[in-house]
Amino acid sequence: MLNYIFGFNARMGRLAFFFCTFVVGLGFMMLVYGVTGNAPASGSMDVLLAQASSNPVLVIAFYGMLVICFMLQSMRVRDMGWDPVCVMAAWIALLVLDRAIAGRFPEYALTYQHTETVVGAAVNGAMNIVLLVWRSGGYFEEPPPSQRETGDDGLFERRSTPAAGGSRVARIANGEFGGKTR
Repeated sequence: MLNYIFGFNARMGRLAFFFCTFVVGLGFMMLVYGVTGNAPASGSMDVLLAQASSNPVLVIAFYGMLVICFMLQSMRVRDMGWDPVCVMAAWIALLVLDRAIAGRFPEYALTYQHTETVVGAAVNGAMNIVLLVWRSGGYFEEPPPSQRETGDDGLFERRSTPAAGGSRVARIANGEFGGKTR
């Protein structure tokens, strides 16, 4: 069931991933502006964060956006041909470990305001770039054409497998309807 909830079995191409991520981010910024009345780039980021953290609508929207982005990333990872259960779990574990290291050793953090190290920021940025530019994979090419049997004179060729229409006609002639016999 988790395969369908988090999009582990779905696939999403590069362009669709980019536009969906862009729309989710733009929608969240519009919601923040609509609820708080301040633009996120207005310079008063401390006031904006205080307003946003005390507003239940924005907190619920933030976690909803987090789930949507997780689903989009899982679908993109599946489209690249990777296993999203392993990749997404490793990515989350790396981010949690990075935050723990930056919290325990603040001298390794990016700045005094960040809870992420340089290595964690580089890995997170590289993974996001990979999601945007890596080509789709996991698709299988068509199998090569089947071997043909040639007749005695070489003018007519016969395939070793019967045509799909011929096999249906043969099943109907034998009394099979929808996989059931009479």
